[in-house]
Amino acid sequence: MGIRREGRELALTFLYQMDLGVEDLASVLAEIATDRHSSNRVRKFAATLVEGVWSRRAEVDELISQHLQHWKIERLTRTDRGLLRMGVYEMRFDPEVPEKVAINEAVEIGKKFGGDESGKFINGVLDAVLHSPA
Repeated sequence: MGIRREGRELALTFLYQMDLGVEDLASVLAEIATDRHSSNRVRKFAATLVEGVWSRRAEVDELISQHLQHWKIERLTRTDRGLLRMGVYEMRFDPEVPEKVAINEAVEIGKKFGGDESGKFINGVLDAVLHSPA
């Protein structure tokens, strides 16, 4: 598994905790920094991603909400919500990540950690965000 994929998966676990209200950003960043199962490069990428997603959460959630049909963002599973947040953040706010890569990564991780339909759902929402005006 590549460094960025591993970093995204690590970031997802911490975004999930933050979404539960169990952890705050400072605590999560400290936990990521001391994660013994990941390399320094993975931890650094995960921390940057978590910090970016969480600091832009209101903007990201608004973009997601605009493209949910018959759903409210609060009703999504935390896994799908976290993956959508990461995907939208990378698509709109990280110039180093091509938009199609951001979508593909979120979809593949969704297939691994989400429900049976997570990959399709995530793909549909992120594709709609991709084709909406910036």
